[in-house]
Amino acid sequence: MNEQLFTTERLIANFKEYIRQNEAHLTKRHALNAYYKTVAGSILSDRIAKNADLIVRMRHLEEAYQHVAQEGR
Repeated sequence: MNEQLFTTERLIANFKEYIRQNEAHLTKRHALNAYYKTVAGSILSDRIAKNADLIVRMRHLEEAYQHVAQEGR
């Protein structure tokens, strides 16, 4: 997988877009959790990535989640 897909900045933008696309159906928290679960699943199912890469991707995902979750509080 392309490492640029898993930068914190890219994930923040993706979280925000997912929230916007689903605002009629999901609360912000539900949208955050749904997207998080989807991305975490894809990261963990990547058989090509090395363990260190997986850790970095998960760390970026968590940082992005926390950043977007804290916005608007």
